[in-house]
Amino acid sequence: MKALKQVEAQFEIEFDSQKEAEIVLSAIQPEICDSPSDRTVTEINCEDKVLSIDIMAQDSPSLRASINSYLRWVTLSQQVLKLSK
Repeated sequence: MKALKQVEAQFEIEFDSQKEAEIVLSAIQPEICDSPSDRTVTEINCEDKVLSIDIMAQDSPSLRASINSYLRWVTLSQQVLKLSK
């Protein structure tokens, strides 16, 4: 059986406004800089009101863990935004 060299996931999340997308971006940006794992590389971009998250991982368990983490952080950021309105 041939092992995978690298696995990737790309997803986009559309917000109600560009400001909300930028707030969420700034909230999760530190997680990229301070990532405890060297098994994944993540890029996050904001264009208009769409937040794009690209994750490259050495293996599928690392990819799954990163996807779950980023989606939790985005969800938490959205919940905090709703509470602050």
